[in-house]
Amino acid sequence: MRTSPFPALAGCAATAKFRAKSCRAFTLVELLVSVAIFSIVLVAMGEMVNAVLNQLKITEARFSQFQEAQAAFDSMTKRLSTCEINPYYDFQYPGTPPDTSAVPTRYDLESDLHFVSGPATEDSRALLTSGGNHPSHAVFFHGTYGLTETAEWNELGGLLNSWGYYLEFGDDDSSRASFLKSASTSPPRFRFRLKELQIPTEQLRTYAARLDEQTNSAGLYAWFRGAVAADEGRTLAENVIAMVISPLLSSPDSNIYEKETDLAPDYFYDSRAYQHAAASADLMRRTRHQLPPLIRVTLVAVDEASAQKLADRNGSKMPELYDAGLFRNALRYEDDLKELEVRLSNEGMRYRVFSTTIKLRNSKWNS
Repeated sequence: MRTSPFPALAGCAATAKFRAKSCRAFTLVELLVSVAIFSIVLVAMGEMVNAVLNQLKITEARFSQFQEAQAAFDSMTKRLSTCEINPYYDFQYPGTPPDTSAVPTRYDLESDLHFVSGPATEDSRALLTSGGNHPSHAVFFHGTYGLTETAEWNELGGLLNSWGYYLEFGDDDSSRASFLKSASTSPPRFRFRLKELQIPTEQLRTYAARLDEQTNSAGLYAWFRGAVAADEGRTLAENVIAMVISPLLSSPDSNIYEKETDLAPDYFYDSRAYQHAAASADLMRRTRHQLPPLIRVTLVAVDEASAQKLADRNGSKMPELYDAGLFRNALRYEDDLKELEVRLSNEGMRYRVFSTTIKLRNSKWNS
């Protein structure tokens, strides 16, 4: 009798039940199917993880991009809320300019300071900025912010300054290092920028402009126009494509702000409008040397990727994201804002809207 050198195989051949339990294995097809399913699961999990990581990167990028705009928005609203005009009652003399040697005719509000806001350009009555790529609105005012170039005066927090905010489209040539300007590998970056005009006490032009004697917008706006034209404003935030300044009245019967107001129906507000007839007689009387009681500030910003897309598409030409008719009628504020958002969405722009209504602390509104 032949003896098997493999007792286990001999047992397997002898016992069918044992053979069924110990000799059964996966076939090649089953192995291939298992590997395929496992691969599909791994690929799906990898894609899910990759999608989550990409979304996280996008969220972080958006946060970092709009963080600058948020900080600029907070700084701007804080400055505006504390602006001043210091009105007082004084004699009014006949004539233009007033003849101070004559007998005064009445008392009326006067002020040595000035507040003006509205469309920066393309306004038939008064251009706040003299030319240049300055879209949407601008605002210029005064306040005791203590900005000085004299070290010994740094502790004098009540020093008077002139201030302002406006948008500008252009390159970054003025803020780039000289070695970057000469390097062909670093081309200029054309962007929308929110500019902040800060005039130190030593350079204050308001009193030298002799505002009381001016009868046109060129003379009245000289205290800030020259600084804007000379590019004295500093960049507060990039990629801010729209700014809307809306002077508002508050409802006398409640704390609800009136969206539709006759205070600035076309967004234009000038505390010295009566000197150059830039508004109706009623508005000139109501706004004479007075700050508006409320201001709604709206900024619209896009992220850097969207701004680069615009730069690639338009080069040094300012992108026409909205036409001149937008934000000219205060009664259409909501509709105009929705229209701008639709346009940005259609262009594939990622954007964010910052908006709030602030109370001007030093306003002594008397309608």
